[in-house]
Amino acid sequence: MAELLYSLQKVFTTYPNGKTYNIPEYQRGYKWSEQQVRQLLDDVYIFSLNRDEDHFYCLQNITLFQNLDKENYLNVVDGQQRLTTVTLLLSYLESNELVKDKIYYAVREPSNNFIQKIIYNQSDVINTILKADSFESFITSQDEDLDYQDIHHMFMALKTIDSWVKSKTDFDKGSFTNIILNHVKLIVNKVENVLEQELFMNLNAGKVHLDGSDLIRAILITRVAKQELVDYDPLNVEDILKLNQRRTRIGWELDEMNSWWNNDDVKLYFQSFTSIQTGKKETIKFSQEIHPINLLYKIWAEIKGENEITLYCFEKEEALLTYQSIVKLHRVLKDWYEDRKIYHYLGFLFAHTKMKVKTIYSKWNSINITRDQFTNEWCVKQLKEAVFGKENKDTDDVGYNFWMSKIKDYSQEDPTNWYDTTIIQKILIFLDIIEHSKTKEKGIPLPFLKPRYFKNYQEDKEHIFSGTPRELNEIKDLPNPIEKLNEYINSLNIEYESSQHIPTFKYDQNQWDSLVEEEKNNALTEFKLIIHKRRPVNSLGNLVLLHLTINRGFGNDQYALKRTNVIENTINGLYVRHHTVNIFVKSTSSKDLNNWTLKDVERNADNTHSTIEEFFKSILDE
Repeated sequence: MAELLYSLQKVFTTYPNGKTYNIPEYQRGYKWSEQQVRQLLDDVYIFSLNRDEDHFYCLQNITLFQNLDKENYLNVVDGQQRLTTVTLLLSYLESNELVKDKIYYAVREPSNNFIQKIIYNQSDVINTILKADSFESFITSQDEDLDYQDIHHMFMALKTIDSWVKSKTDFDKGSFTNIILNHVKLIVNKVENVLEQELFMNLNAGKVHLDGSDLIRAILITRVAKQELVDYDPLNVEDILKLNQRRTRIGWELDEMNSWWNNDDVKLYFQSFTSIQTGKKETIKFSQEIHPINLLYKIWAEIKGENEITLYCFEKEEALLTYQSIVKLHRVLKDWYEDRKIYHYLGFLFAHTKMKVKTIYSKWNSINITRDQFTNEWCVKQLKEAVFGKENKDTDDVGYNFWMSKIKDYSQEDPTNWYDTTIIQKILIFLDIIEHSKTKEKGIPLPFLKPRYFKNYQEDKEHIFSGTPRELNEIKDLPNPIEKLNEYINSLNIEYESSQHIPTFKYDQNQWDSLVEEEKNNALTEFKLIIHKRRPVNSLGNLVLLHLTINRGFGNDQYALKRTNVIENTINGLYVRHHTVNIFVKSTSSKDLNNWTLKDVERNADNTHSTIEEFFKSILDE
């Protein structure tokens, strides 16, 4: 395997093998700003404070193309800005001999003449530039026309370098030059079998982009293999073969990981595990959309305590340790993803809490916890708090005990209006988690829940037995509202003793027609309150999440229609929550499959209570 990264020493000596880096005519001129030059110097300086002999700072890449007309020219298709900057820097550091005859500016003759004067320091031009009060005064003092934008930027780059050096009281030119030459590296891409102009257009249109994952790959492949071969001898053929074999294997391992992270469901599942982004000052981007393995690197960075991801994150420890920890993390995350319980428990936690992956990973790696304890105790405790809130001794309106007592209060004088509670959607989704996380000794278990369904996905919370204000208000627009309203009241009385019946509506049709709009609204609001107090229409047992495409309607006769739509959507591959499906196939003890009565609501609430209680039983018995 050819070397992937080259120190600046090699970039200007052995790599070109006597050839010159040519900045072709189609390139724009040099235009790095003072901020960009200073940022480069700051990054290298910070790196130098924490490095060891095996560490290096990666200055991204340059892309080269063999000049077809001149054999001794390598056209710089991409990266000329950084190549020019380091040329100016090395000239300032008096390493002129290294860069002589190594760069040629075909883009503009005056620009080439100027940079050559700097490289050769003709007429002590560097010192003249540093002493100049301004660019205008400098070009006025020269015998040639230098009033070009790229020459101005070269002038300012040298001034910035000098200003930066003088700001460092501990600056050691020899030590810093050594770091620049031997510990700052470039990835050199020499491209063949493609049209040069097409390559340039693609690079500048953003179609070809060197990403952070490319650089991490290069760093790991080149450094880890050497660190594993403790007694590596570069002159020993057998050692060279071992090194290349190991580099090939590391590359294969990284490709295998990248392939796994490229799965759409994997990406969607883990994207909620971290919110870490590329550092604001980082010029190298870590795009997980283009390179999915960057999601693994972002999770790794967060676990390491980083607030943002930068290439420097991967330079803080020995490459072998970094690689080993990345591989370990990948295997753990893959294990979680493939474990039915862990997959669903963590998916719900990250969707509904501010849980940090660092906390979970630390708990997983604790020597004081087994896999079973992590899954069935620790995760279950987190779920209990995520669904119901943390128990608070100072208030009794939060926590598991409070909400569980509300599930079966449908027969009380003032039952809970679950429709308007803050946790209704969360608890309905959680019922799905319970069912999908179950394993079966016989038969086929439910499929793993798709990542998007850990949250509400194009769904409405919906009454099964109608009773929402929206539905009641729609009565006013019907041609025979009182008749429909009394039909609804009759449906409310099914399976109830006559002594518990709700009487017919207090207005007949003529009386209703004589009311003004405000009086009608007040009458319906009053009626709604009566229903809520005397029937469990807003009970948890009467609520489901329904896909937006499923018809909503008023009255008990709509249950059969909704049931048909639910079944059709399920058959057609549209996801319907398991809890919702069970409602519409009447998995209660009721034998009436075509109607949903208020007694069904009570039975469903009781079943829901039992399901949740059974799930948390193991930690409640402690």
